[in-house]
Amino acid sequence: MDFNNWNLFWSLCFGLLSFLIIVGNALSISILFKRRLRKRPHFLLISLAFADLLVGLIPMPLYIIIQYSRYRILSLVYIRVDIFAGLSSVFTLTAISLERLHAIARPLRHRQLTLRSYAIAIATPWIFSLIVSLSYLLSVFSVITFLQFFSGIIISLSTSLLVTCISYCIIWRKQVSRIPNEAQTTKNVHLNGTLLLITAIFVLSWLPFEVLAAVLNFCISCNSNKTLIILHVIKLLQYSNSFMNFLVYCFRMPDYRKALSRMFAKRRCSR
Repeated sequence: MDFNNWNLFWSLCFGLLSFLIIVGNALSISILFKRRLRKRPHFLLISLAFADLLVGLIPMPLYIIIQYSRYRILSLVYIRVDIFAGLSSVFTLTAISLERLHAIARPLRHRQLTLRSYAIAIATPWIFSLIVSLSYLLSVFSVITFLQFFSGIIISLSTSLLVTCISYCIIWRKQVSRIPNEAQTTKNVHLNGTLLLITAIFVLSWLPFEVLAAVLNFCISCNSNKTLIILHVIKLLQYSNSFMNFLVYCFRMPDYRKALSRMFAKRRCSR
């Protein structure tokens, strides 16, 4: 079997991963919406789960379809939706890191945040990602060059990840200098650790794809059939991030794990 070309093996891998992403994030959204877990810091996690669910619903099936179909319109739709879903995750992670920084640096003011503030924090990443993804049309109609569009993507990702890393560095320094003597503080430390793990997994799963995309765009001789197997493996790694968050919730959030167990127990009883 030639793995440099698209075949049944790659279709099964991407199809199975898409199914796991849809099921995992649908469960996450259902559980996080439950009254016991419906807390304000979890609103951004729900938004992140929606972004991951979008990856499994549209970009991944389209990625499989365009391997068999050469219609240009499908490729254009795939690229726009893939960029939109990916950047939504990146920008939402940045919003989460800033929300956690505010919770640690100014805990009293953080408790006074209104639902409107969280609504703005949730909507902003989606609006920014929509603007960036629509700018791809400008490169298609030669309003801007593809290099300018690609540079905008790299700057957006780099800035978001830099802000996220700086936020967690400040959070870590404040946690080290503070003695967690309250139950609420201990919960914040645990939640911050969970979100930091999610961010680290995101960086590790997305960084290879960003490096490969830069290499393929600036190195014309690198675009060959020999790099297709590398592209498929790295795309699988990138998309797997949308399922990893579900696993992190299961292992790091006891309330989430209990709610998931109760959900399956009820279904067994009903059967």
